[in-house]
Amino acid sequence: MTAGPHWIVFDLDGVFRQWNDPDLDEVESSFGLEPRTILSIAFSDDLGPAAITGQLTYRAWMDRIRAEVIRTHGEEASPALDVWEYNVGVVDWEMIEMLRQVREHIPVALLSNGTTRLRRDLHVLGIAEEFDTVFNTAELGIAKPDPAVFRLVCSSLGTETHLCAFVDDLEQNVLGAESVGMTAHRHVDQKSTESFLREMGLAIA
Repeated sequence: MTAGPHWIVFDLDGVFRQWNDPDLDEVESSFGLEPRTILSIAFSDDLGPAAITGQLTYRAWMDRIRAEVIRTHGEEASPALDVWEYNVGVVDWEMIEMLRQVREHIPVALLSNGTTRLRRDLHVLGIAEEFDTVFNTAELGIAKPDPAVFRLVCSSLGTETHLCAFVDDLEQNVLGAESVGMTAHRHVDQKSTESFLREMGLAIA
């Protein structure tokens, strides 16, 4: 592996964790909300960036979301908010199995635009131990696709940016990683990511 990367840095959401949005859409509809109402408020320009850079704790973020939804849609929306809050998504266990194969050859890091609840979510999902180290932007104070977060991660890993590969499902994050010299891949599906990892010299079954 001397000619290949020293670390592989992976995104979480859209790669190893999928959000069961259709289920949540049904919940919102059943309580009189348009589908994705809560999501749109949660990741509005004022709340979303504050949550993923740690300016708001998860609790404070959720309280702000709840207050806004109830203000605009009434108390009858409260059960939908409860479901939304306690949801932690669904693990793609086939991708986790792939990750385990990668980890036999090279250390892997997680870099997620997470809230302060991220580490708790990883434990609830049963994947907290699947990564050698976890970087949560809510703890770092910088979020993807800011080039500074990629430099910080590579520095923390004790290696140069060109010796770190990166996998994310969002194009803007891939471009952010590439801008600092990382070899980056946009995750479309497991097959595409496995092909990328093989190109990096990793033996993936």
